[in-house]
Parts: sequence; structure tokens; C-alpha cells
Amino acid sequence: MSKIVVFTEEGFKGRTAEFKNNVRNLEEKGFSNVISSLKVIGTPWVAYYDKNFAGKQRVFQQGEYATLDDKGMFSSLKIITDDLDNPEIQLFEDVNFKGRSITLRQETNLHDIDFSDIASSHKVKGGVWVLYEDVNRQGAQLVSFPGDEVPSYFPLSFNDVASHLPHRLLLLDFPLPATFSPSLAAQLYLIPCPSCSIQLLY
Repeated sequence: MSKIVVFTEEGFKGRTAEFKNNVRNLEEKGFSNVISSLKVIGTPWVAYYDKNFAGKQRVFQQGEYATLDDKGMFSSLKIITDDLDNPEIQLFEDVNFKGRSITLRQETNLHDIDFSDIASSHKVKGGVWVLYEDVNRQGAQLVSFPGDEVPSYFPLSFNDVASHLPHRLLLLDFPLPATFSPSLAAQLYLIPCPSCSIQLLY
């Protein structure tokens, strides 16, 4: 069974807790803003800075994370259970799904298709996609699930996306039992970004 094991100290030390289901408010479990290391068994999890799956996000695939760049920042956790088959995301050059658009079904470098730094909105038709502030899966992340429609990256604090990475879970890359700105096609937050990327979970 998929689960996430969290620790209050780096190196898998301190108080610990194991979760197998979504946790809307880690404060109720005594683990809000204290997670400093963690282990993921099975499908990926999304950690959110705010309760009720809001705020900045970070995806953790199957593996062990002895240290975290954003330790002590998470307030809710969600397991990814969506169907990862038939991944498809449509990116738009302008806000409100207008202007030139392009549909992606696999990991793609937006530089190669002349769509880098111009995407401003998107719709996810299939799979789970992770949008990154920077290329090579770096920087702030934005997780987008099937059916999600983001009309503008302005309120998200991301900037134009420069590249796109697919994975079949959201497009996430792992073996199961694994800021935004006006023109950003692969990001989760609203912050200036000269080069951004997208990841598809498998």
C-alpha cells in the first residue's frame, strides 16, 4: 500500500508519523510546519505549504528524502491517485485560453517548439502534470490534475514556461511501488521566470 512517512528532523529522526490517506490539515496530526525529512513508498505525494491542499506545492516520488529545501513548510498532504494514462495538456499563449495553443502528450522542451516563455494558461485533459518555474525540473512547482483549467498564471506567481517534462502519473516519472507570470506554460506559481519547464508523471 502506498504511504508517506514523515519526520520532524533531518535524517529520518525525531517524531514520526505514517499516512496512507490525504491529510487536509497536518496541524490536527501534530505535524504542521515541522516535516524535515520523509520517505515515500508507492505512488507520488504532493505536499502543500497551506492546509486544505492550497499554497505552494512540491511533488515527492517514491524514495527517501533525508533533507528538504523547504523543511518545516508543509501543512497538508495529498496522495496522487488519478489515472495517468492518456496524458494530455493544452497550453495557450494568452490568458483565458486564448491565442495560439499547442497540445502536448509527452515530455517536450518548449524551446524546441517555439513556445518557450509565452504560455499564459492551460487545460489538462489527461494525466497529472507538474509545472516547474525553471528548466530541468527546478524551481517552484505547480501540480495540475485531469480536468484542471488555469485561465491565468498571474495569480499563481509564475512566469513564462521554457520547457515541458512529461511523466505518466501527471505525467510523474516513477515506477508505481515511485513566481507564475502572464505567460507561463509550465509553472505553478507567479514569479518571473525566463525559462520554465513541465513534467509529466508516469
